Amino acid sequence: MSDQKKKLFISFSGGRTSGFMTWWLIKNYGDQFDIRVVFANTGSEREETLQFVDQCDKHFGWSVVWVEAVVHHGIRKGSTHKVVSFESASRKGEPFEEVIKEYGIPNAAYPHCTRELKTNAMTSYIKSIGWKTWTTAIGIRADEADRINPKFRELNFWYPLVGLDTTKQDVKRWWLSQPFDLELQEHQGNCAWCWKKSLRKHLTLISETPEIYDFPRRMESEHGLSGHNVDGNPRVFFRQNMSTEDLFELSGQPFKPFIESDDWKQERLFEMDAPNGCEDSCEAFGPDFTEWEALQ
Repeated sequence: MSDQKKKLFISFSGGRTSGFMTWWLIKNYGDQFDIRVVFANTGSEREETLQFVDQCDKHFGWSVVWVEAVVHHGIRKGSTHKVVSFESASRKGEPFEEVIKEYGIPNAAYPHCTRELKTNAMTSYIKSIGWKTWTTAIGIRADEADRINPKFRELNFWYPLVGLDTTKQDVKRWWLSQPFDLELQEHQGNCAWCWKKSLRKHLTLISETPEIYDFPRRMESEHGLSGHNVDGNPRVFFRQNMSTEDLFELSGQPFKPFIESDDWKQERLFEMDAPNGCEDSCEAFGPDFTEWEALQ
């Protein structure tokens, strides 16, 4: 009977919006689709994110499949996947470092981390279970519809929360009615130190938890010339060609810390984040950073 149903792949990012979408889809379409819920761990997710995914799985019974990227060094082949669990998931950046060894440090000019660590790993899993065609459900709200992939129809992407006119406030309100929540603030995000964050978010995080930048600092030190680095100039992660050390130097100067706002429009205008900047999660199936710049 299951083989006769249409296939629905839910990309669960580990954020509140994605979690709400997953709950709504299973509640309203669980009998109509053969559903798989997949979470891709990069090794640089905050522990709160991993705990949230695990709590959602156990509380709602989603049977979440945890995957991590498997990098194939030295051959022309994108990352595949391995299945892990909450207990065995990498927590020291291991998958991320393997991607950096092969492709170099990602940044605004080379935004390959989401592709290799999330998109390719999850797609690899979906193909491994024999699916040939499927719909991909993505957790983007109505108030962030500018993040929709412009090729969504041909890619068979579905943004159910946009059609429902769901906003950030709606999602927050729903989670208040649940027995648990994602224990992160807006500027923290699921990826602890994501290079897509604005400068103000980075400086705020450095003042709060400087240790989360140990990994990007080490990657810049050890792998600045790794991967497909054809110009021979060491790469760094952050916007405006700043290194981790540059961020820490700036953090010693006066700045206005990031404060979460319920007014998402003012928050974005004041924050000066890029259109595909780091939200509460990094969306695996959105257009990448360079595609967004080309669309503007």
